[in-house]
Amino acid sequence: MSETISQIIKAFEETHHHQSMNQLATLYAEIEEQTSRFRDEYSIACGPGCGTCCEHFNPDITALEASLVAAYLLLEESKRPLIERLYAEGVDEGPCPLYNKDSIYHCSVYEVRPLICRLFGSSASLDKSGNAVFRRCKYNEEGTMPALLTFDKPVATLQSYSYALRSLDGQGVDLLSTQVRALVEQLQFLISLIESGDDDSPLAS
Repeated sequence: MSETISQIIKAFEETHHHQSMNQLATLYAEIEEQTSRFRDEYSIACGPGCGTCCEHFNPDITALEASLVAAYLLLEESKRPLIERLYAEGVDEGPCPLYNKDSIYHCSVYEVRPLICRLFGSSASLDKSGNAVFRRCKYNEEGTMPALLTFDKPVATLQSYSYALRSLDGQGVDLLSTQVRALVEQLQFLISLIESGDDDSPLAS
């Protein structure tokens, strides 16, 4: 679990968000371990500096995923200007409103990025017959990953982790911009109590 996520969870430890955020963080930590091993074993890598996938879509995420992103934007003062971007006209059409072409990861919230962003290009998927396969990202013109892989042993798949996520949050999915806007509004009051140091706040240390 990253230090950033640990700090967010600690900030909410006296609220009802704590348990669900902690469960999500545990899932993310497992994904990071599995995808890192998967990429190393099968020589999979994105092209240097590539962020093309983020330029072409606004991902669907769950409310639980959005809660972690919203908390990060609110707690990290340097990230708060990004909230305004979520309300910009046309943001729902893409690219991802948190995309940053000047960042090494191209993601303004990389440490709390949603599940699809962690798995895309770093995991197998199931074909129509239920077999695990890996297909090169269509944007990988550099050829830094295999064109096609099939597997004769169990591997982590996008679908399996999607099911695991849904078991934690059964509220359905919506666009990142929509979900994070809603969670920013829900968490804003709690964050204001954290910053005020209100002794009566359930978040006060």
